[in-house]
Amino acid sequence: IHYTTTPRYHTIIYGLAGCMSTVLHDAIMNPAEVVKQRMQMYNSPYKSVLQCLGQVYRTEGMRAFYRSYTTQLTMNIPFQSIHFMVYEVTQKITNKEHTYNPAAHMVSGAMAGAVAAAITTPLDVCKTLLNTQQGVKATGLVQAIKTVYRLGGPAGYFRGIQARIMFQMPGTAICWSTYEFFKYFLTKSRFDEMRLVTPSTVLAETDSSLYLNDLISSPSAEKVSLKPRELPAMSGAGLYGSISFNTMHTADTNFTSRRRDSSILDINHT
Repeated sequence: IHYTTTPRYHTIIYGLAGCMSTVLHDAIMNPAEVVKQRMQMYNSPYKSVLQCLGQVYRTEGMRAFYRSYTTQLTMNIPFQSIHFMVYEVTQKITNKEHTYNPAAHMVSGAMAGAVAAAITTPLDVCKTLLNTQQGVKATGLVQAIKTVYRLGGPAGYFRGIQARIMFQMPGTAICWSTYEFFKYFLTKSRFDEMRLVTPSTVLAETDSSLYLNDLISSPSAEKVSLKPRELPAMSGAGLYGSISFNTMHTADTNFTSRRRDSSILDINHT
């Protein structure tokens, strides 16, 4: 498998992600969609969810709950693919820095939902026909398309488009805003917990003459030959602080003395 980070493939990847999630989602939620739409019908004979489930199962069998599954996929796969792609394209306009921006996420989500809903309205009309018909009149997408055309003509495929857009825009705006918020919150929290303190460097800012005189007069001084250097710090970082041990050497080549076992303990709080 060849992995790539080329931006030109991102839109395709977002579309494929929408396709895969839709296949699994609709397999589980299609029966619930059938019950919802039957209870929303004008003069619906069903008084409760359980009554609707039982009566549909007894009179039409299990197939009634999945009669529109292929139509649902035919509609939702394009819907979610367009939804994901339009959202990412809109983000490039409203949120060029790709940072957490609630206003940009809401606008992008609403626009993505509106565009996807408008384009897939004809398929939604056919799906609704299959879910709400009493008895078995249209058994598939092709028959549903013919029935809608026979009853309403070309305009019949776009009946309810305004209501569908108004329904989808708030939902997708809230969905993306919530997703982006928790992604930002969880990523930030995880980063704060695992943040490591950069190894620090301790610089001696004392009076050089006093320090050197102390070195020369000390009986524990040892004659050595040193080049100007500084050893790297060894840091152990945690959530509330870190302790860095730095061993410092004089950077002045005119003196060749150092004190045994001299070290500086630096405590950094983050």
